[in-house]
Amino acid sequence: MGAHYKIRAEKTGHFFMQGTITEQTRFVWICLHGYGGLAKYFIRHFEFLDPVQNLVIVPEGLNRYYSDEIHVRTAANWMTREDRLDEIADYILFLESLRSKLGWDKNQDIKVIYLGFSQGVATLIRWLATIKPRVDHLIMWAGTIPDDLFYENLRSYFEKIDAHFFLGDQDEYVKQINIPGAMSLIEQSGIHAEIHNYQGNHRIDGEILNRFYSDVLLK
Repeated sequence: MGAHYKIRAEKTGHFFMQGTITEQTRFVWICLHGYGGLAKYFIRHFEFLDPVQNLVIVPEGLNRYYSDEIHVRTAANWMTREDRLDEIADYILFLESLRSKLGWDKNQDIKVIYLGFSQGVATLIRWLATIKPRVDHLIMWAGTIPDDLFYENLRSYFEKIDAHFFLGDQDEYVKQINIPGAMSLIEQSGIHAEIHNYQGNHRIDGEILNRFYSDVLLK
């Protein structure tokens, strides 16, 4: 069996954006899709947001693949278990390059919202834990936070963030999660998340998100 080596190479990252930052911008959304998603489809969940007041940024996972047997549908993911630490380092470098380029958190008057869906939740938490950027609202949807971070050193950061955890009662993936264990881990992390249970499966529910935007964020 041959020996394993590695070399870092430059890779092109992709993202989709809806809106621009102006004097009227109130919110910037950074939204991470789940396993098997694509940014151009995921951003459709946020089309209800007024682009005058909301800038939506949807980065895409660096790993693309065909998700069907006839190689028609392209999908993306953030990482797999193979060389996982390298993939984590790669996507954090990509996401941080994007934050540096777009500068979405430079204006203190604009609220910054980070949303992760499914695999995007763990991806998002790893990114935030590494960089500790300003976060005004954290939305975790149908996914769990990683269990391999040393949260003791992160509690003072996470406990200041307004956090929300969305769970659908018909979500086939969430049913496989140890919910009590996941909630215990969230508690240990310092994330004080308000739980939003709703009727729905493994997807972003537009009606629920719209209601949350109106009832919580706009107040």
